Amino acid sequence: MTRARIVLIVAAVLAVVALIGWRWSLGWAPATARFAVQGVTVSAADGAIDWPMVRAQGADFAFVTASSGTARDPAFEGNWNAAHAAGLRHGALHRFSLCESTADQVTAYLTTVPRAADALPAALALDVAEDCDAHPTRAQVLSAIRGFLGPAEYHDGRPMMLRVSAAFEDEYRVSEAIVRPLWAERAFLEPGYLARPWRLWQANPARRIDGVARPVAWSVAAP
Repeated sequence: MTRARIVLIVAAVLAVVALIGWRWSLGWAPATARFAVQGVTVSAADGAIDWPMVRAQGADFAFVTASSGTARDPAFEGNWNAAHAAGLRHGALHRFSLCESTADQVTAYLTTVPRAADALPAALALDVAEDCDAHPTRAQVLSAIRGFLGPAEYHDGRPMMLRVSAAFEDEYRVSEAIVRPLWAERAFLEPGYLARPWRLWQANPARRIDGVARPVAWSVAAP
């Protein structure tokens, strides 16, 4: 057998293995035997959602994107009400931007999210965005985050959860400085990069489930 043929066979085998791994990853979620409470994060980008089907797929809760930076999510109200009607516990999520005014982001959030005593605590998503080249100091970032949390938590009547990516935590060490419930992100392997234990773990950033046209972020609560 020639070297070229061997190379082609190896490449074909690797391609098949990669395809199998990709298909496996799309359906993977942590075992419910250990992580009994699981759920989704959605936004307008996910399109129309069949919420009863999402619940039937094992979702106990949903975080519904309310705003990103200064932009309000156009699907928030529909997703919020439909998740509630389907019997899912639900909370709002704001994606924080280092490139936009904190005050304007607060306005976007407050004018989108209703006060709801039965809702889950809202979440503030902190990540390094590819479309934002701002590099503020740690002190400036922590001040901006606190500037958002103050009015948002007053509006909600409870502390927010911080969903902190590994890259953002590495840069700004938020979990050391701001004491709030934490939501970690790491695909397939339990995260350990935060200064304190996490309450939620985004375990699969792109899980395919019935009821949603595109893969959705899937998270679990700490056991």
